[in-house]
Amino acid sequence: MGPSSLFWLLLWSPIFHLTLSTELRKFERLSVEKRNWKNGQTACADKNGHLVTLHNRYDAQLIHKLINRPGATAYLGLHEKKDAHQSEWSNGVEMTKWTTEANITYEQKCVAIQNNEWREQPCNETMYFMCYNISAYQLIEQKKDWCEARLYCRKHFTDLVSINNNNQNDEALRRGANRTFWIGLKHDNYQWEDGQCSTFREGITISAAGHKECAHQYEDNVVLDRCNNTHNIICMQGDTRITVPTDPLTWEEAYDYCKKNHDGLLFIRDQDEQLEVEKWLNATGVPGPVWLGLRQSRVLGFWFWSTIDQVVDFINWRDGPPELPLSYHCGAIDGRGTWSDVKCQTKLPALCIEDMYSTTD
Repeated sequence: MGPSSLFWLLLWSPIFHLTLSTELRKFERLSVEKRNWKNGQTACADKNGHLVTLHNRYDAQLIHKLINRPGATAYLGLHEKKDAHQSEWSNGVEMTKWTTEANITYEQKCVAIQNNEWREQPCNETMYFMCYNISAYQLIEQKKDWCEARLYCRKHFTDLVSINNNNQNDEALRRGANRTFWIGLKHDNYQWEDGQCSTFREGITISAAGHKECAHQYEDNVVLDRCNNTHNIICMQGDTRITVPTDPLTWEEAYDYCKKNHDGLLFIRDQDEQLEVEKWLNATGVPGPVWLGLRQSRVLGFWFWSTIDQVVDFINWRDGPPELPLSYHCGAIDGRGTWSDVKCQTKLPALCIEDMYSTTD
């Protein structure tokens, strides 16, 4: 099912111009001398940003591209927690009565209920999960990693479920109906400087000297080393990242998928966002064309961003906006950042957006 009937009625209105408060992530490599981790953190804060958080291999590829020369390094936001070796619930409450063996190196361990017992699992595994709100627990039968599950619960409920007594545990087991599912307990010796949750830990090594306090990226690898060493600084601003569904989809399928699983199809409102998208496409090598949230009114002919119900203002079409009656009605972007109209039933990859700080409305 596509956009709502009310949305289509709004297209007839000359005042149709709604907005969503969100900002696409932007990355900037500072052209100053190398800094230690703390000074890098301060420099990014002065720009209203943070050291970089990696969520997936696309992020790692982008940072590799921004470092921009062989052998160069740049600090990331990953650093050792002051309260390492403690396990916490998703709501930040420390778990004191549970013994874990996950207090080694950079490992994350998250807890799932399996066969009615609590089991440690790598946090990047995907499985069902249980959310809660004031009145009830709810098993969500979608497979997500632990951080994705937490984000979903915070957007649609209150949080991943916390279990503090036998009655709560019995209720979780009853609601879980013998399924395997995440609960809100996680152990991690490390945290990202901006507070985001990420299960990405690929390619991490520890320095030869065994120091593992702060992380920097060297080409495609992440190295845990001393925080007082100096590296390049890349700052990150914005709260919305790009993510890519696994399978090619029609435009309507992509619209539904991105709305259900993330925060909608990607939209581009100005030249700055266009440049960031081009930078992302160039670094990650995602083949184009890929779907955007671009759609054309079949009646009035104007183009709009379906995700934010906003008429297109900034444009980057190959030959100007496609016009009725010869145009196709869905918009895509190629690997160089150029927009084009494509038949809506064509199956293409899609660019979804994810607001990393969303919480329950």
